[in-house]
Amino acid sequence: MSTLLETRELSLAYGPRLVLKNTTLALKGGRGRIVGLRGPNGAGKSTFLKACLGLHAAQGGELALLGARPGSPGFRAVLADIGYLPQARPAGQLRMTVAEVVELGRYGRLRQRRRLNKEDRRAVDAALEAAQVTGLRNRAIQELSGGQYQRVSLARALAGEPKLLLLDEPSSHLDLASRTTVVELITSLARTRKASMLLVSHDEELLALCDSFIDFFEHRAELRDA
Repeated sequence: MSTLLETRELSLAYGPRLVLKNTTLALKGGRGRIVGLRGPNGAGKSTFLKACLGLHAAQGGELALLGARPGSPGFRAVLADIGYLPQARPAGQLRMTVAEVVELGRYGRLRQRRRLNKEDRRAVDAALEAAQVTGLRNRAIQELSGGQYQRVSLARALAGEPKLLLLDEPSSHLDLASRTTVVELITSLARTRKASMLLVSHDEELLALCDSFIDFFEHRAELRDA
């Protein structure tokens, strides 16, 4: 079985504060494995997820995702197999349509090509449908509600047909109707087992989908079975 995630003596800081110190984990893969990242606010869960993607530099130690270290020559190829749903909606967005945003999820697959082909457009259409946002495809993202934007972000992550999804608090800061829709979508994805997931959440309904957990405490994290 391949290794999904591995750390060796990993230390991470958020600003001046150390959130993880000398942590070693080895998480095996397996088709559609769902791993929940649990712990109190400020324990380093989101920081850890960003470090997995190379968006946050480690203070020390090593980290490898799908067998490649962030920043290494082989990591770019690994990124094409990863879909990421960040926690916060970015400010100052370019005026783009929903379809254009979801198309961004295909660019890791283009390699030497500069334009989307028929296969790419089929994947985009499938992602829009899976996230239930096909009817919004021509809307500007600035016009979307929080729940609609979250579903569009999920569609973008799915458009690359990832082997691994990194989801950071996907149901937080949403009204009840939007939260219900997002939870149902992620539950459906979890049941298909097409992609593994690293899921940061406090949502008990989502955490119930997990096969195992990485529990975060002060300065440390531990791997536990569900």
